[in-house]
Amino acid sequence: MERRQYHINMSAPNLINICVDEDAGGEISGRLYHRFQKRPSEFSNLMQMIRLMENLFDELSFPQASTMSRSFFQRETEARGEMAKVICHHNLMHFAGREATLLVSVRFRQNSTWQGELFWVEGGEVQNFFSTLDFIKIIDKILSYDED
Repeated sequence: MERRQYHINMSAPNLINICVDEDAGGEISGRLYHRFQKRPSEFSNLMQMIRLMENLFDELSFPQASTMSRSFFQRETEARGEMAKVICHHNLMHFAGREATLLVSVRFRQNSTWQGELFWVEGGEVQNFFSTLDFIKIIDKILSYDED
């Protein structure tokens, strides 16, 4: 069995494996895997993927948001218990997307945006991102590179 070397913090509690299964003219769909859920969360567009990730970070309270988003609707605030890990990080790496596999670790949520690192498994590259827009641009670049 081939042992792969990953260049990302595998012990990050919020490590997410994004399996991009389809790229239809820039609109992506696929699956999200993380340690706190046995089944993947499926997404059919980029905005849905970002919402799923943001909801996970809120549930974990990691990374903690430095600002609270405004809303037209009142949010229920409830005491959250610690989430139990149900998948080992080694098993998290076994999932792959048909178009691309991206390992993401968001380190900070400052100034209402994300900062972290993204590892493109097939290309063997690590990219740091300093905003959610930067994160989106990196994904777009990876998927555009895959088409060439």
